[in-house]
Amino acid sequence: MIKHVDPEFFKAFDHYKAMLAQYGEHHPITEQALMLTMHYTPEHIKAEMHQKAKELNLLPPPSGYTDDGEPMYQLEDIAKHFGISFEEAEQRLLQMMDNRQQVGLSNDGVLINSNIHINRVQ
Repeated sequence: MIKHVDPEFFKAFDHYKAMLAQYGEHHPITEQALMLTMHYTPEHIKAEMHQKAKELNLLPPPSGYTDDGEPMYQLEDIAKHFGISFEEAEQRLLQMMDNRQQVGLSNDGVLINSNIHINRVQ
């Protein structure tokens, strides 16, 4: 079965590769191009990427789940998984949110200083 891929994905991916070559991996312009690429990435490819990231231990285990089963991550757990300080993890999160905003993407779903109840068992 051939799955549809939005042509915007290919445009965004080509742009990301060009920015990566021009500015390097950690430049804000490159990071913003990656955000747009991920935004346009088809869901079936995102699912494969997520599975591979789990296999390679690139993602921490979820800190818990919302009542409707969505995984939630606490910044402390992310920092511990990557061996960085809480402050560094916080700065990276804020930079990611700024990059998303710069390219017009929503930060809905990112909760800061939230008192949301997280179920620890899935």
